[in-house]
Amino acid sequence: MKPDRVRERRDYSGGANPDFQVFLLLGQSNMEGAPEPESQDLVQNDRVRVLAYDDCPNLGRRYGQWDTAAPPLHSCSAGVGPGDTFGRRMAEAHPEAIIGLVPCAISGVDIDFFRKGVVSARRSEFRIPPDDHWSGAYAWVIERARLAQEVGVIRGLLFHQGESDSTDPAWPGKVAEIVSDLRADLGLGESAPFLAGELLHTGSCSAHNVRIAELPGLIPNADVVSASGLAGMDPHHFDLAAQRELGNRYATSMRSRLSLPLAASSLA
Repeated sequence: MKPDRVRERRDYSGGANPDFQVFLLLGQSNMEGAPEPESQDLVQNDRVRVLAYDDCPNLGRRYGQWDTAAPPLHSCSAGVGPGDTFGRRMAEAHPEAIIGLVPCAISGVDIDFFRKGVVSARRSEFRIPPDDHWSGAYAWVIERARLAQEVGVIRGLLFHQGESDSTDPAWPGKVAEIVSDLRADLGLGESAPFLAGELLHTGSCSAHNVRIAELPGLIPNADVVSASGLAGMDPHHFDLAAQRELGNRYATSMRSRLSLPLAASSLA
């Protein structure tokens, strides 16, 4: 059983606020997060918000509405992913801002799931919240991102995917295509950094990190977030300590790309 959490809701319907800084969370199970949270992971910051991923009565969330962020950010029963610590660290680095997290990962999906105008050969294996009517995840991500743009500004994209495509040499080009399409369709240009996390170095898909390393050469304003030294709970998934540290590393890279200061509390 997950520890109890207390939530507060606010109405963010007053139009786009430049201090409402939005980040998209894309990928598969390691972006969702597998490890169960501990009490420290459930400490909330009212300035870190999540756009509800699904209708989750157990969490008191309704799809497409903003809630105070706490794990799980994805689905109704996922664990701790990098977005949890990332959100807290970004709030520390920018104390006047609200940090908005838009979770868009689906456990197990291949990269074709996120490509514009492409229907994955594995589409029938997965559900896209809240009612599974989408032919693919790209239009779903765009809808969620545009909802977020009604209240804030998209500042960056976090990406953790590849286990399902670890033998596909075309994967880097497909990722670059997705990022280009998202930036164009959301009016972001190249100003929103794209951060791609490495896969577990000790895991069964570690060889894919060579392809992840290709992404900054294909995508403007992109960086790779290292998974060096991080442990797994199984051959595919990062453990709890690793997910916290991965979130720290995403935040450090994003702060650098956005020229945000490093808060003293995040140095601990």
